[in-house]
Amino acid sequence: MACALALVGTALVTGPTAATADKTADSAAAVDARTLEKSLAAAPAQGLQTPFEASNGANWTTVEQAQSFLEDLDASSERVALHEVGASGEGRPINLMTIGSPSQQSPEDIADGSMVLFNCSIHGDEPSGREGCLQLARDMSTTTDPAWNRLLKRTTVGFLYTNPDGWVADTRGNAEGTDINRDFLALETTEAQALAEVLRDWKPDVLNDLHEYGPREYYDTAALVLWPRNRNVDETIHRLSQRMVNNYTEPQIESQGMTSGIYGLLVKDGVPFQQVAGDGQARILRNYAGLKHVTGQLTEAASGPVTAEEENDPLLTNRRRVSVQYSSAVGSLAMVSENRNRLARQSEAAAERATEAGAAQSGVVYFDGQDNMVPTTSEGAEPDPMCGYQLTDAQVQAVGSTLELQDVAWTENAGGAFVSMAQPSKPLIPLLLDARSEYGLTEATPLDEC
Repeated sequence: MACALALVGTALVTGPTAATADKTADSAAAVDARTLEKSLAAAPAQGLQTPFEASNGANWTTVEQAQSFLEDLDASSERVALHEVGASGEGRPINLMTIGSPSQQSPEDIADGSMVLFNCSIHGDEPSGREGCLQLARDMSTTTDPAWNRLLKRTTVGFLYTNPDGWVADTRGNAEGTDINRDFLALETTEAQALAEVLRDWKPDVLNDLHEYGPREYYDTAALVLWPRNRNVDETIHRLSQRMVNNYTEPQIESQGMTSGIYGLLVKDGVPFQQVAGDGQARILRNYAGLKHVTGQLTEAASGPVTAEEENDPLLTNRRRVSVQYSSAVGSLAMVSENRNRLARQSEAAAERATEAGAAQSGVVYFDGQDNMVPTTSEGAEPDPMCGYQLTDAQVQAVGSTLELQDVAWTENAGGAFVSMAQPSKPLIPLLLDARSEYGLTEATPLDEC
């Protein structure tokens, strides 16, 4: 049984949680998803096969091959639309492929619907997420299964290919060596800007961020998964994200004969004993999306062998890496299929709750900690929240364009500009503008009265 951690200071306490109990109660969801995954595998491929599939896992698909694949898929199916949502530092297109019935040509087309977004390997040297996305996009575009067809009539499925330069160079970062997954507050890279615009404009209700990790002793399952942990994430969004991990994606991975665990936890004899990763940094996409009121998670496929069979067969390891991503994505889609209205409603409700809390100056603003660790210093939390921030003219000039990308509104005044906490982006505002925020944009003046 999966365990959650409760940290107070540096103490580590393990034990089952309500989310863990829900995992057992909803085990039937994994059976349904398993059936759905089989139906996707049986979908007519219309002759489209990735180079990875054609080589049985020996060759990863290149950027150029993926571009051709996506264009061919766009041309072959009325469900598919290919959008260029930005350009990399070296000028390569950043592609968003959307699948729907009918296809969604713009964010306005899904205004009354819902959207699930897969970020297909933000790190260029982690290829399995991209491969899983290419295969799933094709299968979703061709499936005749009634359950999937019903989902696609009401939900848009998006696949985003964020780091083409790192893909070409086989590097974690982009062409400048920047880790894009540490840039979701400053938004200094064109790649992070493109993803922020997708979140702002397309407004997905669900996100699954696909990665890989290097397995080692006590940290060696086929897959690792985790929800957003930043303490400023709306409680309902946090709970739904945990539910997606515990009740859908993790069971779906395990239903395919693969092992899974919680990202960041070293485990011995089935018991977690140390947390080494998976914190609440707001600048990481897993947490950033939660602060944007998106139900989301991280998926990490083990990049090396995790069984004796894989030790003797590198191609088996490669195929399993892709299977992890595909199965996790199917689990997310099963979550959406069964909870579509609630997920869409709660994204909207979380934005409303944030606006109301900002106006009432209620709750606590956290600058440190995570969902299993309460800050232990006065600088880590503000129990008496500010009503807004005052920016100088110079600060507006320096950070105004980034605030627009972050969907943060402000009003000009005699001193520069006023940013009210009474808006949907309230969870992000102190993390962007307060001197206590480790990765903030500037040090604006917090106001107790507005």
